[in-house]
Amino acid sequence: MTSKQVKQQLQQDLALWHADGLIEKSAYELLSQRYEVSKFGLIGVVKYCGIFGGFCAFLGLMGMISALSQSVAFAALVGAAISIALTWGGLRLADDVQQRYATSSKFIVTLGIALWASAVGGFLSEVLHLDRNVVLIFTGLLTIPLAFYLAYQRHNTYLLVLALLALFHWVGSWSAMFGRSSYALSIQDPKMMSVVALIAVAIGYGHERMAYPATGRFYQAWQSVGLVYLNMSLLILSVWHHYQEETVFWVFALSIATVVQIVAGARLHSGLLRGFGITFFGINLFTRFHEQFWNQLDLGSYLAAGGLLLLVTGALMEVISRSLNQAGSSVQNTNGGAA
Repeated sequence: MTSKQVKQQLQQDLALWHADGLIEKSAYELLSQRYEVSKFGLIGVVKYCGIFGGFCAFLGLMGMISALSQSVAFAALVGAAISIALTWGGLRLADDVQQRYATSSKFIVTLGIALWASAVGGFLSEVLHLDRNVVLIFTGLLTIPLAFYLAYQRHNTYLLVLALLALFHWVGSWSAMFGRSSYALSIQDPKMMSVVALIAVAIGYGHERMAYPATGRFYQAWQSVGLVYLNMSLLILSVWHHYQEETVFWVFALSIATVVQIVAGARLHSGLLRGFGITFFGINLFTRFHEQFWNQLDLGSYLAAGGLLLLVTGALMEVISRSLNQAGSSVQNTNGGAA
């Protein structure tokens, strides 16, 4: 059993070896996970509650100063200055070779980017008195490209995910909290969103095939966010009353899209594609089952039949996935032998 002191020394050595180029990033990440020293635990909770409380107090103090000045322009300027400082500080912490501030740096960067967007939006809305839609457009133009630039310039996957989520929300995806803590995702134009999401998946595939390992795990970020919005948009289109005349088409489109993801995931040995495909294939199947039988069966029969349907579907997907994996492996072995 490796002692805590030995793990700490190994973590430090691994960070230095990676920084000096002696080991690749994949080996560094694998060994870092194996020799992980500390867990989050109660101490981690207390630590980051303290960080969050300190930032809230600091922001509250800056807000009080801005309120006393009775100037919206000054408040926006203060917010922009704080956001720049937070983003810069968070990115500097994220550059630590020993990854001692992995969690806190992400938290600080998130605050910085969110505060920058708020400062820009507040200045455009309250100082320049622009229309709400114009404010939304320009806030995105002044925030999202900056987030993408910093993510690629600093090779920061977390910031890239944040930028992608901001991009999709800017394009037309909103969220809301309704009564009794129910959370809803609203996509204003699922047709347009599905196209944007498909482009994001294609960009992720391009990163994986042509830019890896220079861009690290950026391809996973692009593919994951893109697949979420692609499948969600197609699911919304298949049930949304605005498109009742096209329902059959969108049900078919969602079914084809999930099957393509399953097959492509198996062929390319991508657990990400295969997982999304199987998950949304099951959701699509149960949605169609719900539409047909919710009013036809009593609750007990409905739940029993639905559970059995999903169980059979899961087993079938497992068999198909294994068959496709074996077929893909056979093709690769044949090509390797021919070479």
